[in-house]
Amino acid sequence: MSDTTQTARGGAALFHRVLVVALPLLVLIQATLAGQYLFEQEDVIVLHGILGNTSFAITVLLVVLAVVRRLSGLHFGLAVALVVMTFAQVGLGYVGRDTATAAAWHIPLGVAILGVSCYQLALPRD
Repeated sequence: MSDTTQTARGGAALFHRVLVVALPLLVLIQATLAGQYLFEQEDVIVLHGILGNTSFAITVLLVVLAVVRRLSGLHFGLAVALVVMTFAQVGLGYVGRDTATAAAWHIPLGVAILGVSCYQLALPRD
């Protein structure tokens, strides 16, 4: 294997690890902003939405990196599950502006995303 290939794989592994760490942090920040929105400040909800869209983009990148790095099994499955969950979460967030039922499902799904992303973070490095 050439040095360039090894460097590229090492870079992909590092980028993957950074995103795996960033995702639960972003979800926790979003929960904080949602609480502030509900009880204190209305203007933070825009940032909550931006971070939600960013979290979805990160999950898509995690799937791409899982494919590029040829990860299989649990690592790949969690990446795909997080894409599905964050896709639904973003949709519920937008629909929840007008529908209380969607907003009610948005909250527990966010908790589940935090749990799955923390589990992904806790897995042994691949």
